[in-house]
Amino acid sequence: MSPYSPHLQSQRLTSPLLSRDFILLVAGQGISLFGNLMLRFAMAMWVLDETGSATVFASILAISVVPTIILSPFGGVLADRMNRRTIMVALDAISAALVLASALVFATIGFSLVAIGTMQVLLAILGAFETPTVQAALPQMFREHGQSTLRKAMAVVNQVQQLGSLLPSFLGGVLYSLTGIQPMMTIAIVSFAGAATLECFIRLAAPDRGTEELPTPLEDLKAGIRFLIKDRPNVFALLLFAAGLNFVIIGNAAVGFPYIIRTVLGFDATVYGVADGLVGVSGVIGAFVAGFFAAKLTMRKFPLSMVALALSLLPQGLVFLLPVSAWMKLIVLVGFTFGTMIASCFSNLIALPTIQLNTPDAMTGKVMAMVAAISMCAQPLGQMAYGWAFDHMPVAAVLLISAGLLGLGALVSVRLAQRFAD
Repeated sequence: MSPYSPHLQSQRLTSPLLSRDFILLVAGQGISLFGNLMLRFAMAMWVLDETGSATVFASILAISVVPTIILSPFGGVLADRMNRRTIMVALDAISAALVLASALVFATIGFSLVAIGTMQVLLAILGAFETPTVQAALPQMFREHGQSTLRKAMAVVNQVQQLGSLLPSFLGGVLYSLTGIQPMMTIAIVSFAGAATLECFIRLAAPDRGTEELPTPLEDLKAGIRFLIKDRPNVFALLLFAAGLNFVIIGNAAVGFPYIIRTVLGFDATVYGVADGLVGVSGVIGAFVAGFFAAKLTMRKFPLSMVALALSLLPQGLVFLLPVSAWMKLIVLVGFTFGTMIASCFSNLIALPTIQLNTPDAMTGKVMAMVAAISMCAQPLGQMAYGWAFDHMPVAAVLLISAGLLGLGALVSVRLAQRFAD
């Protein structure tokens, strides 16, 4: 047969990343994320405008994370028992219905911290079941193709997620300033419903658990914990490290970035939306650059990403010690947050596939759920701590202390990388 025959050319051009199911999965997750981020942006602007308090804003964020921490392990148990496609479809459909009901409540009673907190908690409960399901679906699709393909698939998901985060930031500020919160909630409803429709067409079998009788959910959860602690202690150490990292990164990004721009520097929602969108561009760049090196991103590269994270925060703190204009501080803040986003993309693409590749398919849902639960345990504490810090300390002090903590994390990550290499 000729080396230029159509059959061989077709084989060479065929890639697991071009499969129908993966494209549908990525598209559904991208649309769902777009709606989620549009809603999150609207809620953040609304709460800050009505209260002007970083502590109140941080408290709502922290409260909404608690259900995810508590319920994520049970979401992982469900993901290892049921068809993961069915779970994704159901959760996005329920999210659409929940936001619709919340929009009707807000239209009737207006601004209400209780109503906002309730909606965020219910969405967090749904997210507790969706995140481990999606993270378990990827290795189910690509495990047989090897770690290089799985890392590339994760890179594609990261790229789509970063692209999907751009429009909410750019459009969110303009829409919120012009029309208020209701149209943004409508966009979220349509996005969740559209994602559920696409996910209906994914072909994904139920997890293979062999012929063994299913244990009770609690027994299944205990088995996952034993597996993680006794059989994969290196993975468990990585999870604890991720918890400390989330304390700093998520606490500063979720509370500090909007609070500094809106309250400390005094810019309006449109400026914040553009700034957030520009940071999103850096996330896209980071996702594509990291994806280009995906096959080579082993744990040996993890300390380098941590050093980059620490260095990206240092100038942000120093500029607030200088007598420069608010616009100059904004430029430095946004510019060096680019580095934070790019370094985070590399860190995620190193850590998550490492965990997935060290876990069998029948345990992936539970382990990835515990990844989410353990790493997120620090988020409420981080958000509350940063809310308090920004209300009571100079911005420069908060940012410089954060840079120092990440510098210590870089030293710890060297030993962590060595444990995976041994």
